[in-house]
Amino acid sequence: MVMSAMAIGACAADETTDDDEGPVWTDGKADSQIALAYRTIVSAGQFDALALKDGGVVIQGPSMKFLIDRRKPATPKIYFQNANYKEHGTTPQSARYHFYFADAVLANFTEELSTFNPNTYDVQDKRYVAGTVQTYKLDKNGPPIYGFQFYPEDVAKEATIVDAMTVVRKAFKIPNAKLMFVATGPQQTVSSANVARLKTLGLEASTVDKVLGSLTYLPLNLGEAWGYLRIFPANSDDLTPLDIAVLDDLPLDLAVSAGVITKAYQDSSSHVNLKSKERGTPDMVLRDAGPTNAQLAPFANKPVHLVVKADTFILEATTDAIVQQKFKDRTNKPWIPVAYTPEPNLSSFLEMCTSHPSGCIAAQKKFGSKAANLGFLQHRAVLGKTTDAGSPSARAGYDLSPAGLGVPVSYYHDFVNYAPNGALRTKLAALISAEKAGTLSSTQRTTLAESVRGEFYKAQIPPAMLASITAKISATLPGIAKLKIRSSANAEDLPNFDGAGLHDSFSAKVSEVDNTDGSCQVVAGGDVDTKLDMSPKTVNCGLKGVWASLWNKRAIEERSFARLDHATVGMGIAIVAKYDLESEVAANSVIVTRVINNEGLYGYSFSTQVGNDLVTNPDPGTYAENVIAGFIGDGRPPTFTVTRFATPTKGGAALTHRVLPDAKMKKVLELTQAVETAYCKAKAGYYAGSCDEVTLDPTKPTALDLEIKFLANDQLVFKQVREFAGH
Repeated sequence: MVMSAMAIGACAADETTDDDEGPVWTDGKADSQIALAYRTIVSAGQFDALALKDGGVVIQGPSMKFLIDRRKPATPKIYFQNANYKEHGTTPQSARYHFYFADAVLANFTEELSTFNPNTYDVQDKRYVAGTVQTYKLDKNGPPIYGFQFYPEDVAKEATIVDAMTVVRKAFKIPNAKLMFVATGPQQTVSSANVARLKTLGLEASTVDKVLGSLTYLPLNLGEAWGYLRIFPANSDDLTPLDIAVLDDLPLDLAVSAGVITKAYQDSSSHVNLKSKERGTPDMVLRDAGPTNAQLAPFANKPVHLVVKADTFILEATTDAIVQQKFKDRTNKPWIPVAYTPEPNLSSFLEMCTSHPSGCIAAQKKFGSKAANLGFLQHRAVLGKTTDAGSPSARAGYDLSPAGLGVPVSYYHDFVNYAPNGALRTKLAALISAEKAGTLSSTQRTTLAESVRGEFYKAQIPPAMLASITAKISATLPGIAKLKIRSSANAEDLPNFDGAGLHDSFSAKVSEVDNTDGSCQVVAGGDVDTKLDMSPKTVNCGLKGVWASLWNKRAIEERSFARLDHATVGMGIAIVAKYDLESEVAANSVIVTRVINNEGLYGYSFSTQVGNDLVTNPDPGTYAENVIAGFIGDGRPPTFTVTRFATPTKGGAALTHRVLPDAKMKKVLELTQAVETAYCKAKAGYYAGSCDEVTLDPTKPTALDLEIKFLANDQLVFKQVREFAGH
């Protein structure tokens, strides 16, 4: 069942009439004398009482839904929804969704969802107008702006918008309020003549990307933290889980911290933001952050309490003792062992689940989720191969996911335990012991981790193991000269711990020759997937580089923060052909199968960057395009609402157009919906309802996070899929 789902609100009132001024009562089941609907909003206090504190169509913030009944177009009636309305202690559907609100409030309402939606969103001559009032704080010292806006898929434009705003403006009577119409979809156009008409009503006209670009404060993950405020630290690697980091630009790899404040805009799909959601640590943008900021400067290097809220943030002094106690409360719990299933055999992705895609979900325990999920994508019931009749790949005319193989987690343990690698085992045991004892400083952890990784590079892979991997590569990827050797740890994609960005992947050349002693070293590289290379670029060194990255400082700190037992972790590996063998990479995208930072919008979040600069770990100063792909699933075409245009180069201008055209966006959206539906059917417990509706539920507990490359030859590559529990 599909319903409109813009955000809703919270409390108030005492009258009992249904006239143009008073509240509207329903059937008397309310828990107290509070109405479900109001005909007018007359004060900021009333709005705040009725508004959902962390709602919003695009960003979190106080917001309130409204509905205009136009069944008699000459005498339209508007109703503002009270989301604090309760019946028997719970919030009813009527205080959440437009359709049920209409059913509860409007006299002689006989619509079904199947007729309400098209008569509300799909036409200019609307029977009903469904919208929301969202507050925006563009001037941190000034009053909020009340933005009137529609669902991103609403086709309203020009005179339809002006007519609706005329009705809203008459009933929205907050004295001296700053008002604005905010277009949330590209089709919601307003010509210069209609902009003038809106101005006569007292409304400015804008778009959501312009509004977001003007915000000084942007909450990305709500929450609170206690820690030491570090303003523009010289080296982000020195940060600890006891620090709240204030950063100019996001570093490529940010250590675990209690909270994050950035001056620069953060991409919603960057690893830093996704990890903040995963950890439950606050994350925010403050565009005037810095050493001289009046709110931050007095607390530099001092213990503070930070609260990130939907409409503002609080920063206040605390004590060393409280910071230490809060960290202890968070981490003083048993270490959690990470399981894996021993597997003696290498496997191509096609061999991982020959009967049903669920077999690849089970194979995550053997190969790590990255490798097993690539096997899932290649199954004929998911994306398939061109040889699988009727599959998406067959229809596309090329394989939509890369061929390759998985190296089991068991091989990592066999490598570590290989007799000649005693020095590695000794240093690794010492690091694990010290880390679990909680005695390491950040500097000590860095030093020990570097020493352990150095031992990985010097250690020997058992000759029979290396020979078997090399032979499997030749059999699975015949004629391929350039490879990607990718991390696939068992300490990734666990409940509330996805592990994104913790480990390294490396390029390798089949023809490259090893050093005579088999040793390797890490060097700075131009490969944007890793920012590092192994030297020499052999399969042997690529394998050891990936195994060693299990002991990156950031990976150790994340596991300790989540209390994952370091003694039980291991690294599987996915080996694929280089993505740009057939064509240059034209763009990269990350797609999350929900609208991030909003639980009321139907759709997915797209983050896309030009060329081969990654969305997940962007070069500092570059920013991906953020788009809401909105859809309801009843045959109407999706809409693509830009909330930020891409900035491909540091210091360069932002683009003024989308990276990808509509046709390509629609194609990848359809494929992503098919992948999520298939994953739901393969993974027991992913979704409680019907998997045929999983793409349409904005409140689902878990979503998918997919990484996709768009090639210059018009092909695309699904390079990764994983679960994501954040919102």
